[in-house]
Amino acid sequence: MPSYSAPRSCTICDKENANFCARCKCTSYCSKACQQSDWSTHKLLCASFPAFATSTRPSPNHYRAVLFNPDKAKPEFTWLLCKSIHDDEDGGSFQSPDTDTMIGGPDTMIRPVPIQYNSRLKRAVRNTLVVEYRDTFFVDGSRPNKSVAAVTATQPGEYHEWRGPIVTYARLGQGIEPSACKDFDMVDFRHVTDYFLSYAYKPPKPKANVERVKGVRINCLGDVKMLKRPQFEAVEIPTTDAIFTEHDTSDIADKIGIPILTRRCPPDPKWVNSKHAMFAHKTPTTNQDATFLHQCCDPGAEFDLSIGSLGWGWCPMRWQSDVGSVVVVRKDKKLLLPMHMEALARYCRYDVQPILAHSIGDYHPEEPIKKEDVLRIICRPMFVIYWSKFMSEKNGYGTASPYDNDL
Repeated sequence: MPSYSAPRSCTICDKENANFCARCKCTSYCSKACQQSDWSTHKLLCASFPAFATSTRPSPNHYRAVLFNPDKAKPEFTWLLCKSIHDDEDGGSFQSPDTDTMIGGPDTMIRPVPIQYNSRLKRAVRNTLVVEYRDTFFVDGSRPNKSVAAVTATQPGEYHEWRGPIVTYARLGQGIEPSACKDFDMVDFRHVTDYFLSYAYKPPKPKANVERVKGVRINCLGDVKMLKRPQFEAVEIPTTDAIFTEHDTSDIADKIGIPILTRRCPPDPKWVNSKHAMFAHKTPTTNQDATFLHQCCDPGAEFDLSIGSLGWGWCPMRWQSDVGSVVVVRKDKKLLLPMHMEALARYCRYDVQPILAHSIGDYHPEEPIKKEDVLRIICRPMFVIYWSKFMSEKNGYGTASPYDNDL
C-alpha cells in the first residue's frame, strides 16, 4: 500500500475496490476499459510520478504540483513552495503557493481558477484543484503552451489556445478557499486535464460524406511484375481526388461515348530504378495500354514539340515513355469496371491504331484513308460490335456493358 493517501475508487467511473495503476500506484481503475480511457493523458506523467515521492520533498512547506511549461512537449511535476501566512485576527494560518517565479514575477497579473467539479466525468472533485496562469497571456507576448497542447491533442476537437506558463496545485478539501495545500497526484491530474479538454471545447465537425467513383488502375510493367498487381485493377476514387481537376482525356473514348479522365501515378520505390531481367529489355514504367488511349483524333492537330504535340494519329510526348501506372475514371463519374477498361484499351491499341496509322501513310502505296472517314469509323456502334466480340473471347457474358449506365 502506498504511503500517501490514494482513493481506491475508480478514477473514471468511481466504482469501489479498484486496482492501482501498476506503474504510478496512485490512480485506480476498476477495469481495463476504464484504464484505457484514461491512458492517453495519464501516460504523460505516469512514469515520472514515482520520482516525486514524499521522501524527496525539499522542505515541509513544499508540495507536489504540475508545471505546464510552454516550451516543453508535455507537463512535468515540480515542487511548489507553499508559504504559511498567519492571520493575527483569528490566530489561524493560510498556505500561499509561491507561483510568481514560475508564472512571471511579482508584477505579473495571475489568475487562479479553482476546480471542484469535473464536467466530463460529471462528479465533484474530492479536493480543490487550482489552475494559475497569466491573466494577460493573449496580449503580453506569451508563447502557445505546448504542454497543454499535449493534453488537448489526445482528443479530437477545437480547444482554447492556452499561452504562457501554467501551474496547477491542490488544496485539501472543498469550500470557498481551503487553507491547507496538499500534494498534487495523478487523480488530480486527470481532473485538471479534463478541465483543459472541456474549456471552450468545440467538437470536431462531422466529416462530409464524400462521393466515391469506381474507376480502374491500369498497372505498368513494374507494378504487374514486381508487386503482382493485376493489369486492370478496380479502384475507388473520392470526388475530391486531383484527377477531377488535373487530368488528360482520350479523343477515342469521347468519340465512342465513354468519356474518361486519366492521371499518371507516381512510380513505386520498389521498382523505380530497377533493371531486373524480368522486364526483358523494357522499362518498369512501360504501359502501352495506357499510352494508346491518348492517340490524337483532332484533324487540326499539328506537330509542335513546344506543347508536346506530335499531331494527328500520334500520342502526345508525355504519353510516349515513362508512363507508369495510370488511374482512369469516367468523366461523367459513372461505373467503370476493369473489363470495360481492358476492352477500351485493347480497342484503342489493336483496332483504332492501325486505322490511324493507315491515315498517316503507314500502308503505302495504299492511298491513306481520309481523316473524316477515320472519324466516322471510330464511333459507338463500332465499339458495341467490338465489345460483343471481346466478351465472347473472354467468356465474360453477364458483365454489364459500359453503356448500361446510359439506359
